[in-house]
Order: sequence, then C-alpha cells, then structure tokens
Amino acid sequence: MRKSVLGFVALVCFTSFALAVQAKDLRDWGVVVLHGKGGTSAGMRPVTAALEAAGAKVIAPTASWSKGYKSFDATLSEVAGYVAEARAKGTKRIAIVGQSLGTEIALGYGAHRGGVDAIVAMAPGGDPARLAKFTGESLQRAKQMVASGHGNQTASFVDVNQGRQYQVNTTAAAYVSFFDPNGLANMSRNAANLKVGHLLWIVGTGDAGARAEAHGGKIITVPGGHFETPKNGAQNVVTWLESL
Repeated sequence: MRKSVLGFVALVCFTSFALAVQAKDLRDWGVVVLHGKGGTSAGMRPVTAALEAAGAKVIAPTASWSKGYKSFDATLSEVAGYVAEARAKGTKRIAIVGQSLGTEIALGYGAHRGGVDAIVAMAPGGDPARLAKFTGESLQRAKQMVASGHGNQTASFVDVNQGRQYQVNTTAAAYVSFFDPNGLANMSRNAANLKVGHLLWIVGTGDAGARAEAHGGKIITVPGGHFETPKNGAQNVVTWLESL
C-alpha cells in the first residue's frame, strides 16, 4: 500500500513537473510586440498575455506611431532599442510580433536591420504601395517640400487606416519615408528580403487586405477581421514559436 502511495505521489510530481516545463516552452525567447497605427500596447494584450503564460520575456511598448511618425529609419532604430531591451533579459532567441502597421515595421526591421530569429506578421497593413491611390497628392507635396529643403517642416497630410482617411501632422521627410512605395517601408519588398530565418503570417477570414499581403513564410488563417486577429491568433503565435 505504501509503495502504491509513493508511486502515485511520484507520478503526480513528475506530471506536475512535466506540465510546468511544457508551460514554459518559450522561456528562452524574448519577444517584442508591436501594435498597429494609432493604437497602444493594450491592443496587443491577448498576444502579450499568451506569450508571457508560455514563459517568454515580452517587451510590449506603446510606440511612437501611436500618435504620428518619425522617419521610417528612426522608427527602426526605436525598435532596435526594444530588441536590445529584450536581449538584456537574458534571452537566447528574439522574435518580433507586429499587428497592422506594426507588421510593416517588423518586416522593415527584418529586411533592413535583421539580427532576430523570427517575425510574426499579424493582420498586415499599411503597405505604401497599396495606399498610394489615397496618398498620392500628399506624397507629391511632401516630396516637393523635401526637395526644396523643407523636409523637417511639419504639415498636414492624408493618412489611411483600414479605408478611413484622415489628416496626420508630421514632417514631410517622415511622411515620404513611410508612404513612398519605392522607399524603405515597402512591405512586399521587405517580406521578400528578410534577414530572418522564420516568418509567420496570421490573417483573419474577414481581412481581405491582409490576405493580399501575405506571401512567403507560413500563413495561418483565423476567424474574424483586422482588429480581432490579435485575440483570435494569440495562441497560434505561441504554438508556432514553440515549434521553432
């Protein structure tokens, strides 16, 4: 009887240990989570929570693009700071998870900076090539300002978020860097030229724009639209990173 009890206790302890190890499969990962245009870190909370539950060390800032634009290159430098912060936590591997404009920036980082192990592109949006039909006039004006030496001057330009047009105040140079289809922010080009070994796209069934952007890497489809993707795709992020 005593042996049976001891055996049962040992089995319970082993099972509890195994489950604890399984629950921390991402404990060697540092993950930078980037929200979308005009958003905050709160919009990515389901992803952040799922990653932390799996043991990852997560950096989830409310970044500069919540209110406007730096230049695209300066924005990549901002992300480099978040990556360095994640590395400082003693992680062995680094991933960047972006949503919408955060995906555009993550892909830009992967193409122009590199040095991370994986990128997750959730509900990709903001590709300047796809926005050109809305932003063409503003882009031309911003380019003229840059050419005439007024690139650091702030003005009002057209911005677009999921088909909704509005005005954004930023410098002409920063606007050109984000909205020029031939510039550093071109999403399709960046996705094709990543200095990163692993790429996952997560797109919603109701997000046709995101599906059109997803080329190369692995593609996972989840229910819902553009803004539901972080919630509905959070566990997919964890499962994919665990598989690497």
